[in-house]
Order: sequence, then structure tokens, then C-alpha cells
Amino acid sequence: MAMLLTLAGCRHGGDTHAADTPASTANSTATVSTATATATAATAATAATAATAKEGTARMTTQQQHDDYVKRWETWPIREGHSPERAWQGVLHLLRTVPRFADITPEIAGKALGMPSDGMPPPRHGYSARIHANWAMVWFLNDTSVVPEIRVFVEHRPLADSAYMDPAPICDGPTDWAALRPELEAMGFVNWYRTGPLHHIAETEHFALTVALLPSTQLNGRLCIKGITLQPMPQQVRP
Repeated sequence: MAMLLTLAGCRHGGDTHAADTPASTANSTATVSTATATATAATAATAATAATAKEGTARMTTQQQHDDYVKRWETWPIREGHSPERAWQGVLHLLRTVPRFADITPEIAGKALGMPSDGMPPPRHGYSARIHANWAMVWFLNDTSVVPEIRVFVEHRPLADSAYMDPAPICDGPTDWAALRPELEAMGFVNWYRTGPLHHIAETEHFALTVALLPSTQLNGRLCIKGITLQPMPQQVRP
């Protein structure tokens, strides 16, 4: 639409001499009217296309939507060199080396986590990659919300009838919960409380930390790390 209006303006602006006569004025008016009608038709066509696409999605059954999601997952390439182990160690590195949340830049976070920081649309910074046939690794920094946060987590492939997939393939490093918790407590995260059976929260003077866990039946109930969320303290509304 904007292009059509620009073209109409160019046509009208280019006829400055001819516009001195009544006939040319009529021709110019007709040109603008035609361009306006064309632009309106184009807008209507775009809206109709969007409505058709939305209607098509709405007509898909839950199973069809799931199948479509799985197809897109399967075309997502598996990236080498990214791992939960590196990510959890990266969070520990940030906590040891950066004194305040405000000092964590996307570049610092990406380097610590072993993943780029330019893989998500603004205002978020972060990256996602499929690291296994059934698992993906994700991190993002959101510094525009009321309480800024960094989230680092693993996500499994879409499942139609269950939210659980055993995390054994991505829980074979030394940083499961039994190993990670002492590391965090050595940095001052000692007073743990829960918001659920698999969510542990602790705070220091400068950071609030949430750890989400996922048990592995294949590893005899071992508590694997599903995700870590890091926020600044004190948590207060931005001015």
C-alpha cells in the first residue's frame, strides 16, 4: 500500500506543468483516484489473505497442529557444541564474576553460556538450538520487563499426550541438582524455599535464583536441571 501511494505521488508530482489546464487537472485527479482504489484493493487482499491463513489454522485439529509442530521440529538442525553442562557452568561463572545483574550484557552472558546472543528478535537477546533428537537448549535475557531476568533452560520435542520426556540424554554431566546445589550454596544461596516440588528458590543481596528440576526415571530418580532463572535483588518496579 505504501509503495502504491508513493507511486501515485510521483505521478502527480511529475505533471506540474500539465496541471495548469482543466483537462490535465481532471486526468491527475483520475490518476490519484485510480491509485487510491488500487491501494484499497491491495489492502483488502492482504487482509483477506491473513484472515484465510488464520481461518486455516483454526480449522486444524489439535492433532494436526501437533503434527505440524513436529514437522517443523524435525527440520530444525541439531547444533554441535552446545550443551546443558556448559550452560549451567556458565550460570555459575556469571554469578562468580559479575557483581550485579545490571552488569550482565548480552555479550557477557552469551560468552559465559557458550551460545550467541543474537538469535532472538528484540527486545530479547538470546539463542535457541536443537542439541539432541529430542531436546533443545534455550537462553534469553529480557531487560525491559518490570523485573529483568535471564532464563536458561532445556525444552523437549512437542508431545501430543504427555508433558514428560525423560531427561537422561541431557543429564549425563556432573551438574545435576546434587552437584549444583553445593556450588550455589558456596556463593551464598543457602536459604532455599519451594514454589513447587521441583522448583527451588534462593536469594543473595544481589541476585534471586530459581532452579527448575526434572526427575529421570532412567537414572533412578536423579534430579536433572531443567532450567535456571536469574533476577536482580532487590526486586522492585522500574521507575
